[in-house]
Amino acid sequence: MSLSRLRSPLVSLLGLLAHGALAEGAGTNGAPGALPATAPSGAAAATIRQWGISLRDSVTGRLQLRFSSTEATPVASGKGGLVPALWDVTGLRLESFRPDETSDFIIESPSCRVNVAQHDVGSPGTFTARRETDGIAVNGRGFQFEGAERRLTVTNSVHIELRTRLFQPKTATP
Repeated sequence: MSLSRLRSPLVSLLGLLAHGALAEGAGTNGAPGALPATAPSGAAAATIRQWGISLRDSVTGRLQLRFSSTEATPVASGKGGLVPALWDVTGLRLESFRPDETSDFIIESPSCRVNVAQHDVGSPGTFTARRETDGIAVNGRGFQFEGAERRLTVTNSVHIELRTRLFQPKTATP
C-alpha cells in the first residue's frame, strides 16, 4: 500500500479523534462527548478502512488493549452530528495484553460497536474469544466486553471449547 493511500484514512482518523477531543472540552452543554458548538449539523460519517486504536496504561505506558477492524464508521448522534467515542466496526479484532505485553486473549466479531472512551465492545451478533495459552475458546451470539474490568458477558448460544492439555497432569520436577 502506498504512503498516500495510507495517509488519507490516517488523516481522517486523526481529524475525528481531534474533533472528539475538542468535543470533550467544548461541548454545547458541557457534557462529555457532546459536539462542539461549531460542529456542522448533519456531519457526514466517513468510513475508515483498516481502523485501529491501541490503548496504553497512563502511568506505565504499557500496551493494554488493541482494537482493529477492516472498516469503522463513527456513530451518528440523534442531532445530526457524530458521537466521537462510538464506532460501528466490521471485522473486529480486540487483543488484550498481559503486564509483560504478551497477548492474553483475542475477541473477534464480524460486526459490533466500540466505545473507545470506555474501552467497551458489544454486539448482538456472533463472536469468538480465545486464549491460546491455556486452550480455551468461547463462541456465541451476543456479547459485551467491559475493557476496564476485562469482563466478557455472553448472552446467547454459548459454546466453550477446552483443549485436553488443561487436564493433563503436570510432571514433577526433581
